[in-house]
Amino acid sequence: MFQQMANKGHYRKEGGTRQGIYICSASGTLLSSVNSLNPEVVLEAIQKGLDNWNNLPKAKRILPNGFSKIIEHRWEYSFPIDGLILKGAKADLLTDPPKFSERGSRWNMDHVWFSKEEAKLWIPKNIIKGEVQEIPDIIKDRLFRFHLVDNVRGQSLPFAPQEIKRSNLQAEVTEIHESDIIFRITGNSLAVAKGPWLLGENDWTPSNELDHSIETNILGKAVYNNNEEIFKEFELVVLGKWIGKTQNNGRHFGAENGNIGIIYNLAENINENRIAPPFVDLYNADWIARP
Repeated sequence: MFQQMANKGHYRKEGGTRQGIYICSASGTLLSSVNSLNPEVVLEAIQKGLDNWNNLPKAKRILPNGFSKIIEHRWEYSFPIDGLILKGAKADLLTDPPKFSERGSRWNMDHVWFSKEEAKLWIPKNIIKGEVQEIPDIIKDRLFRFHLVDNVRGQSLPFAPQEIKRSNLQAEVTEIHESDIIFRITGNSLAVAKGPWLLGENDWTPSNELDHSIETNILGKAVYNNNEEIFKEFELVVLGKWIGKTQNNGRHFGAENGNIGIIYNLAENINENRIAPPFVDLYNADWIARP
């Protein structure tokens, strides 16, 4: 129902972003909608919705007969409660040398999901101080394709597997305290999208060919309890250099390149953090339930 309603909203099209504020009745009648950061514009949309509500017949104001509150599918239903959940923040960084006029004030949030079995892939197989292991491809694929992207100002696009040109990510055991394994994470990546879209027809399919890239350097630290099979600490810091723009990432009127900073930490297991990652529909994971 929401998708049908959103298709009639301010974008008035199927597919692509549906971000915004939607005012609707319990029956699913769209009353008004807008996507704006201007409080006056938002207030105007709310007032328009109220005016339209007042003009609705009573039958359109209430839930339809036989309504069930059970929703057939939500991506949040696949939340891996016993897995590794990372909560991230992304922001623009200053150039070098710094140009304060070119640094925006926008920032964005991100969540990364790993199942319990996937989480264990971060841990070096040999628990010996000084042991270094390249982290498996399934972890790198998820990070480099779907999360280390330039979505500071808006919704960017994911990368196809063949667009990942460099993907290095290592874990080094630095300390062992009883059942706690402490390891250092280092890495770097390069993703380049140029030419046609390679991920098929879906909600993310852009209307134009691609020409954008991001290069990253990664440093992190984690503490894993081997007995309890849980992460007690996890921090990942990423410095990225982006070039080019994507269809909905809000860069169209700014510079052609820039620097971003990303930090990930363990997400507390509360409802507010059960937010599905933006590209969860493209995760290559059999534990993700699909519509």
